[in-house]
Amino acid sequence: MAAAAPPATAHEREVQHSYWVEHSKEPTVEAMMLDSKAAEIDQMERPEVLSTLGPIGGLRVLELGAGIGRFTGEIAKTAAAVTACDFMDVSVAENRRINGHLPNVDFRVADVTTLKLPAGGYDVVFSNWLLMYLSDAEVGALVANALGWLSEGGVLFFRESCFRQSGDKSRAANPTHYRNPRQYFAIVDGVEVPQPDGSLWHFELDLCKCVDTYVAVKRNQNQICWRWRKVTRSSPRPALFRSFLDEQQYSAEGIARYEAVFGRGYVSTGGEATTRALLPLLKLQPGQRVLDIGCGIGGGDFLMSDTYGVHVHALDLSVNMILTALERAAGRATSAGGAAAAAADGGGAAAPANGANGGAAGAAERAQQQQQQQQQQQQGQQQHDVTFEVSDALRREFPPSSFDAVYSRDVLLHVADKGALFGRAFGWLKPGGRLLITDYARSPSPPSPGFASYIASRGYDLHPLGEYGAMLEAAGFEEVVAEDRTEQFIECLNAELARVEAGRAAFEARFGADGYDSVVGGWRDKLARAKAGEQRWGLFTARKPGGAAAR
Repeated sequence: MAAAAPPATAHEREVQHSYWVEHSKEPTVEAMMLDSKAAEIDQMERPEVLSTLGPIGGLRVLELGAGIGRFTGEIAKTAAAVTACDFMDVSVAENRRINGHLPNVDFRVADVTTLKLPAGGYDVVFSNWLLMYLSDAEVGALVANALGWLSEGGVLFFRESCFRQSGDKSRAANPTHYRNPRQYFAIVDGVEVPQPDGSLWHFELDLCKCVDTYVAVKRNQNQICWRWRKVTRSSPRPALFRSFLDEQQYSAEGIARYEAVFGRGYVSTGGEATTRALLPLLKLQPGQRVLDIGCGIGGGDFLMSDTYGVHVHALDLSVNMILTALERAAGRATSAGGAAAAAADGGGAAAPANGANGGAAGAAERAQQQQQQQQQQQQGQQQHDVTFEVSDALRREFPPSSFDAVYSRDVLLHVADKGALFGRAFGWLKPGGRLLITDYARSPSPPSPGFASYIASRGYDLHPLGEYGAMLEAAGFEEVVAEDRTEQFIECLNAELARVEAGRAAFEARFGADGYDSVVGGWRDKLARAKAGEQRWGLFTARKPGGAAAR
């Protein structure tokens, strides 16, 4: 028997049950998705979500919050067995009516907060729009339970609405927790389950990404999927590379300082001006698809999409970078929404995550959410066709010939196996597709002790310019150009340094004297190394053979 729920959880469950009693009177896709475009969205979104989940052939799948079975039947086509749970009787009955003929599906009426299942009984735990109906404590408890239910290497997948309501259905009361994605990372990263032998269970991130369908249909980056994998460690988990990035160079304060130097939305050399100057080299056409590897906080992606009418799939290994980009996208989508936009642009304020919205404050919040939703719909065609994703480009899989261009700015310095990445990029490009990269490089001579110390402290992997070109050619590219842009780099450094020094008072007020000294000292050091010819900045362009003749 499951233990009785604590009072706070009992209240949460009562509120959520009442909400879904109201919205489950008609067990339809429209009711489940709470959107007038549900039928259209469902046809595009379902295969996309399942594709993001990845192959499940022959696996045991636990589907939580299965609803009327939008995903159940599709999952059951290849899974060995599916346990489909929902806490609404009417939804389970409809799921059974639709999918009851499938012999490998077990239908259960069950509340995930009190669910008891055998240890190691599943290979995948899947949910779609579930955690947003649980309190923070309930989410944490469910994550811990999932570690027990999953086999070693098993997958935890969830998709949630973040920041604000996405569906356009009017709701008298809305107890949904539209969390900032940062909160989901904090909860899952914070769960470790000790074992009797001293080992620890925890989840490691495979990927986190926007649902492309909502970007395409609604210019909405707030629908987000996570895919995690169960890992057992004999000791506390080692620092992850994404954690190194987020806690060191790309901490929240580090990102803010970079923006103060490069300009809002940018964390790479020259900011917007350099980006505008480089983009024409890709010869982009409306409707094309671009992959940005190491997208940072998205300024260049917004610019690219808005200027050229292209779809940009932007990925970065830094959670802080992507979450800042998502917050900016959410803020831009409701720029007239006052406090909400200011909070999102400020780098982390999120909708309340504990308890249901109620009373006068709740009514005011609901009115604000509905106003924001209307603004989002009205501005839909002006918003950016950009999808953001946290993932490792060396592990991420895309179908061959998925993109018309691959773009990367000052990022490959973090990648040791550049040849492997160039090979993957070559495969992802369509015939005739173009590649543009800028990156730090070095002189062919051994680095000085000071430069070597700088490289080591940042974990960089730098090569002479010619080696980049050779690696691109080895990957199969043609029309390879490896251009030394160090003089331009020096011009940018001088301009950025002058801007910071001219605004010293404001910079120190925000980041302190130490922050000012760190940036100014770092930029002066880079200038000295660049002028000495030791640190270089390269521009690399190339084209995949085939396709239309080069324009």
